Amino acid sequence: MRRDIKTLFLGLVCAVIVAYLALCGFLFAEQRRLVFQPDKIVLDGPPPGSGYEALTVSVPGLGILKDWWIPPSSAEMPTVIFFHGNASSRADFMAIGDALHRKGWGVVLASYRGYSGNPGSPSEAGLMDDARATIAAVTHRVGPIIVWGHSLGSGVAARMASEGRATGLVLESPYTSIAEIGARQYPYIPVRLLSLDPFDTLALIARIKVPVLIFHSEDDPQIPFAMGQELAGRFGSRATFMPMNGLGHYPHQADLSPIVERWAGDHRIGRDRAPRESGG
Repeated sequence: MRRDIKTLFLGLVCAVIVAYLALCGFLFAEQRRLVFQPDKIVLDGPPPGSGYEALTVSVPGLGILKDWWIPPSSAEMPTVIFFHGNASSRADFMAIGDALHRKGWGVVLASYRGYSGNPGSPSEAGLMDDARATIAAVTHRVGPIIVWGHSLGSGVAARMASEGRATGLVLESPYTSIAEIGARQYPYIPVRLLSLDPFDTLALIARIKVPVLIFHSEDDPQIPFAMGQELAGRFGSRATFMPMNGLGHYPHQADLSPIVERWAGDHRIGRDRAPRESGG
């Protein structure tokens, strides 16, 4: 009897282990479908009458990305490049882009591989290549560049700033790392170990030397407000932290342009600073 019980117990333990490993394997194989949720909107060109122009971006090894942009009123005015969030599109930032353009700023609404009808499949490395190509497409046509990333895009913008490709960095609803978010959602899975696309913004902080502006709403249901706080604390005096409320995961639903314009002016972005070339 004891031997039968022991055999049954060992069988149950083995079954649990096999099921757990199968779950880990499934999540590992499907993680990019969970992390990246491309929009289904296909717009080859900007909406008629929007004021935006098509920006053709050539990405080595991929092909052509189709971004939208409006040049700045003069070479001294900043140009902001928006990197949108997951399950979003370049069109999400048209309103805030319009508000900044009315002040003379240039605006680039960037897109990624696999999103908005662009070729390819998204990955962290792929999105970084797309962002580098987007910046390269306008660097010699504009003055100072500010990179602005929302949610998923916050990690993209942070990487670009860490590589010296911008004079200022705006993080909206940012994470410390996507792997950390996954680890909190699945505490029983070794997410940090299995993550193919960790998007570790926290690890970039020491390499980001430009002024940083952080927007995060206290009622954000997707990325913990505490992550924005932690990033601001790690940046120290380099960061201006703007806690908000009632805007959930999308602070840019409000007109943030006066705050951004004042922050840029306070840091003399476009006057005393200029982006450096980087091969990273």
